[in-house]
Amino acid sequence: MKRLYLLFILMPLAMMAQKKANDTIKMNEVVIDAGKTNMKIQKLPVAVTAVSGRQIEILKVDNLTILNGFVPNLFMPAHGTRLNTDIFIRGIGVSKGDPSVGVYVDDIPYFDSGMVNFELGDVRKIEVLRGPQGTLYGRNTMGGLIKVYTPEPGAHRSGMLKLDYGNYNQQKAVGRFNLPVTENLGLLLDGAYAHKDGFFTNHFDQSHPDRSDTYSGRIKMAYKINNRLKLRWVTGYEKSNQDGFPYGIYDEHTQKVSPIDYNDPSAYNRQFLSSGLLMNYFGDKFNVRLTGSFQQLKDIYKIDQDFMPVSIYFVNMNRHNKAYVEELTFKSKDTGTLKWVAGLFSFQRSLFKDVDFDITTAHGVMQILKTYDQGINGGAMFGQITAPIGKFALTGGLRYDMEKSRMDYNYDLLVHAHKIHKDDYIHYLSFRQILPKLSLTYDANDDLSLYTTVSKGYKAGGFNATVERPEDEVYNPEYSWNYEAGLKSVWLDDRLTANLSVFYIDWLNQQVVQSVPSGHGIMIKNAGKSESKGVEFESRYKFNRSFNFAASFGYTDATFVDYKKNATTDYSGHKIPLVPVYTLGAIANYKYFMNHKAVKYILFNANYKYFGKLYWAVDNTAYQDAYGLLNANVSVAFSRFSVGLWGKNLTGAEYNRYYFTISTLHKAYVEPARPTQFGAFVKVKF
Repeated sequence: MKRLYLLFILMPLAMMAQKKANDTIKMNEVVIDAGKTNMKIQKLPVAVTAVSGRQIEILKVDNLTILNGFVPNLFMPAHGTRLNTDIFIRGIGVSKGDPSVGVYVDDIPYFDSGMVNFELGDVRKIEVLRGPQGTLYGRNTMGGLIKVYTPEPGAHRSGMLKLDYGNYNQQKAVGRFNLPVTENLGLLLDGAYAHKDGFFTNHFDQSHPDRSDTYSGRIKMAYKINNRLKLRWVTGYEKSNQDGFPYGIYDEHTQKVSPIDYNDPSAYNRQFLSSGLLMNYFGDKFNVRLTGSFQQLKDIYKIDQDFMPVSIYFVNMNRHNKAYVEELTFKSKDTGTLKWVAGLFSFQRSLFKDVDFDITTAHGVMQILKTYDQGINGGAMFGQITAPIGKFALTGGLRYDMEKSRMDYNYDLLVHAHKIHKDDYIHYLSFRQILPKLSLTYDANDDLSLYTTVSKGYKAGGFNATVERPEDEVYNPEYSWNYEAGLKSVWLDDRLTANLSVFYIDWLNQQVVQSVPSGHGIMIKNAGKSESKGVEFESRYKFNRSFNFAASFGYTDATFVDYKKNATTDYSGHKIPLVPVYTLGAIANYKYFMNHKAVKYILFNANYKYFGKLYWAVDNTAYQDAYGLLNANVSVAFSRFSVGLWGKNLTGAEYNRYYFTISTLHKAYVEPARPTQFGAFVKVKF
């Protein structure tokens, strides 16, 4: 607790707060759902960014990775496929294994990292909470939480259709239809289709390795049984097909990328289903929510893993994962003095993976055949209560987390049609952990509040997929103590909001990725001690009815304090990879109102994202220098439809989207930046 003083460093500033002046031009107050208390964002004692559906549309947020830069200290490196998506908040994350940052869609948690990079169609809002949230939610979240909300069924028949076309034959169509059945029963259907020919060319056969097609759809039903009881059922499905992987050989001395050039046809095909039933009961003393959901992910991964015009490595992998989730939550009424949440949570997961790794040598092809059959069961009890004490409010929370895991592993070699059994085992793991949280909030007045928080983060251990030594079969849990202080303020007659937070994370047994001894694969191991500290700032300013501006800044210094890989390799003092030292985002909107019956306004938008230096691996040898991306669009709004033009990476910034090495080939590979893109859209409401 030696850094506890950081929590109270901002508290004396509250004594200088002044009463607000009379209202003139007001910004829209944002109320978020993520806190489970329906509190205004300026009163919630947590660092949170809320992105409205209108902002999502203007910024052309087609997937969650586009939020990079606009959310302080959030980074999701986009690469190759959607097989695994890395999510880092404040330096906490992992490039393999279960994500450290939770993702919820319509109150349903997405467990598998292969599901979180999905095509965003029609979205109502997105909320990003930074820091552990285990005392509020069933799914344990060590680094933070991303919540996506899609539109709800409405009382009136309506619809929307949007068509988008850009260079490189980028096509996207999004539709939504709201169909009220009775006064108490409503249906909503939405769907999306996205296609691109690809930005890169494989010189071996002139194909486009990143050509892709995505189909998605969702159906929602809302049924009001009476004034106390409401049901909501939602089912979403997505299917995506990609032809290959845009990786080229990277020369670390010249920092140049060779043309993409590999011979074996590759692909990644994925389909997943998510379905959930939610019941809300509104009682006299408290409210109850019961959620049950099911998820299924099936994918096929075929990759020429040497990425050269000769056959050396080829991987064929099939996965089939399922998850059943149940969550029961009790919440106090908003009218009460005490604000509290209590809940029970359980999940059951089955993960099956079949891997065929072909190695071509001068003596022929050797096949490594592995199967993984894993089952994970877990549960939790969690709760949080907030009590007012004058202008102060004290919040205490506690979570008891349980998880059990079983792995059935089999490993065979196939050489010249002769099968050699190498290894098999059935292992069991069990984890339990108590996670406390304590917050103190001071509301100086309606315009200024300060908070301090101490919370414990935790992520369970697990099994490694590639094992060459008995000591590498499993990895241990990781733990963190998170210290945070923040200030939330409104100025200039409600036209300006400015929020600031500082944090320090004391981190034990961080789960990190490293190569297995032979170099044929990767595994997760534990570093001894790490730390992350930084600052976050967000601001919005509404100059007048026509012009508004938003800016965000995040700084993260994430370091391995004690990480000895082996007797000869010490990474202590190295920066944690895939964590930009800072993120910067700026958004400017100008709306020119037309004095015309048919034309409502013309909207001009420019937005800019800038990322600081990051290291690609724990050895801190390869890195990506700072770079920025400029995007813009202009649209004309009519009474029933709108049309517009958009552009991405308008300055043609050159950088690497992802980097990795294959040690057995002594080569590095990168996915280059996407070029300048531009296009047009039309949107119709009916």
